[in-house]
Amino acid sequence: MTPSQLELLRRYSAGNAGTRQTIEALGARDYADLIIALAQTDLPFPKPTESAAHTANVAAASAILQPRLRRRA
Repeated sequence: MTPSQLELLRRYSAGNAGTRQTIEALGARDYADLIIALAQTDLPFPKPTESAAHTANVAAASAILQPRLRRRA
């Protein structure tokens, strides 16, 4: 792996590069190749980006699950 490819993987791992962009820049075939490259370089998988839809989904799930979890305790 070249230094520029490693830097791109680091950017992807940090959430600063897109999946498709990274796959293409690495010359990888697909997402599986990207995951293998991350594992081989001991880089963590990126966390999902924060978005309005993600925040709304978390809030909706929390509203449903929290009352149920409190009853079980």
